[in-house]
Amino acid sequence: MKRIAIYALAAFFALALYSCKTSEENYRAAYDITREHIRARETADSATVEKIRAEKREATAIVAGDSVRLITHRVNIVDDPYSTLKRYGVVVGEYKQAFNARSFRDRLKKEEKPAYVVIDSEKVYYVIAHGFDTSAEAAAYIKRIDKEVKMRIPIEKPWILARP
Repeated sequence: MKRIAIYALAAFFALALYSCKTSEENYRAAYDITREHIRARETADSATVEKIRAEKREATAIVAGDSVRLITHRVNIVDDPYSTLKRYGVVVGEYKQAFNARSFRDRLKKEEKPAYVVIDSEKVYYVIAHGFDTSAEAAAYIKRIDKEVKMRIPIEKPWILARP
């Protein structure tokens, strides 16, 4: 009788241990659930980021009686001395690669423009055709940009980049 009880108990434990074992199906199900959660989170985050970028692109201000795109953003100057950087700059080019931004800046400098390149935290390079101490001067420069810059500007419309 004791022997049967011991065999029954041993069989029960063996069955219990075997059934608790993880299987490939369990791993696959857990993996799929985790991937679904990550995709849902990434979709929400990318939608929020795109909304913020759209608001940034559409930022306008009234400067000297005109409505102009004016964005306040922290930037660092590339290649030129820091003293070249002014509070307000008229952006005439946006690039993802430094080489392209420097090339366009060099073409502007051949036209004897005080152009320089700045970079932001998102690694976007902005070519500034001219820097100013006031937003009114920058807005006036945008009005006469066609007379000032003889070459084709690679962005749809020049805008003002203000440093905080």
